[in-house]
Amino acid sequence: MRWIPRVVLGLTGLINLVRGGIHAFAPDGGAHSIAGLDLGDDSATVLSLFATLGLQQIVLGLFELYVLGAPRLVTLFLALQTLTTAVALINLYAWRPLPIVVPGQPFNVAIFAIQLVALTIAVTACKSNEAQSPPAA
Repeated sequence: MRWIPRVVLGLTGLINLVRGGIHAFAPDGGAHSIAGLDLGDDSATVLSLFATLGLQQIVLGLFELYVLGAPRLVTLFLALQTLTTAVALINLYAWRPLPIVVPGQPFNVAIFAIQLVALTIAVTACKSNEAQSPPAA
């Protein structure tokens, strides 16, 4: 089961690359064509914000895939990504919710649950490794 956190982080990285690509490079950033948001008269602002979000997701996804090669960082980065997803959910459902439910909302709930399970496994594995290692001289 120790492989689960790395797989979850890898899948999260791939998801961020795809989402980021859509937000950054699709003509409407996916705002209308996927989420059904009305871009209205100020579409340039929305598209700029979506592109910024998308480019950040691409960088994050690349870093998540890079971290897979550094096993000691997987737990830390999984914790940061789980926290990031939790904050996004707070915004989407409570702080500044969108006027409609967009596909990313329930999808992020599922991702958060999976990340939380993977993080629990990773932290448990770290504690198990600490308990088994001999004390330093």
